[in-house]
Amino acid sequence: MRAAGPGVLRLLVLLVVAILPWTAGCSGAGASGTATVAFGGVRDLGTTGYAVAELEGFYADQGLKFSPTWATSGTVLLQGLVSGDFDVANLGPAQLYEAIGNGACARVLRPTQGAAYAVIARTGLGLDTSLPYPRVLTQLRGRTVGVAARGASQELVLRSLLADAGLDPDTDVRWAAIGGGASAASTFASGRVDAAMSYPQLEVNLEAGGTAFDKLVDLAGSRSPLGRFWQSVAVANCAWADDHHDAVIKFCHALNQGFEALERQPDAGPRAFARLGLGSGPEQAERLWVRYRAPVVDIPALDEETWRHQAAFTPGGTTPDFSEYVVDGCSTA
Repeated sequence: MRAAGPGVLRLLVLLVVAILPWTAGCSGAGASGTATVAFGGVRDLGTTGYAVAELEGFYADQGLKFSPTWATSGTVLLQGLVSGDFDVANLGPAQLYEAIGNGACARVLRPTQGAAYAVIARTGLGLDTSLPYPRVLTQLRGRTVGVAARGASQELVLRSLLADAGLDPDTDVRWAAIGGGASAASTFASGRVDAAMSYPQLEVNLEAGGTAFDKLVDLAGSRSPLGRFWQSVAVANCAWADDHHDAVIKFCHALNQGFEALERQPDAGPRAFARLGLGSGPEQAERLWVRYRAPVVDIPALDEETWRHQAAFTPGGTTPDFSEYVVDGCSTA
């Protein structure tokens, strides 16, 4: 696939890299010997494994204190990771690869979610959802398309899909930042955008508010147009990862245990969803887990082939060096 990123997006990343201080995170050990790991993420499907590891006490078992900060976009998380505000953040590969290509330093720990996106449109537009991909996306020509934040992973991935459909992402559609959570659902429901890059939380919020939508493309799973796609990966601040290798491996072990629990313990996923606020209560959290569990229990493996695959959804298609940017041994810790 091919993708084209506008100059303004590249300039944003360059500015982030240039102006933020390159300092280590706040991972010092306290009086009890427990090391704090500052984490930045969005309350969504991609942070389910982190939540399970916290609920099950896996971090504590490794002598770590998990200290999360919840943001609303990948851009905020990227800034926090580069500056050292976060030791670890959950980011989309497209945004990460672009940042690395512009001089940022990061250490990838493991993938945390497979593809769970979709492209949805307002039902009043009368678009034909039966058309095959990528032809179905040609109907977005001249439309306003919503993404959580400009320049973040959702937009970068959707740009590659529009390019596959023969559209120019810079001129054939209009882009709008719609945020996340209730804000995104409200913007879509109000008709201020014609279509949006969707994800489970947005769909749940729309359905809860009685807003119907047409699904133009379902991108969930490795058989979708995204293939062996990682929707998010755990990424460490370079200084923290390089100076605290033992803590990194302990964190990786705890996180891996979290994902193992998602596969083996029937109640782990619903409990994590409830902890993250995905659902109005335990019963809805359980229903949502049954519906959306696949991307976090069936994640494409971390290997060089899959690592290169992510570059197809990055402006320029450049792949960072696997041996330099991936922490050896983390995914199997």
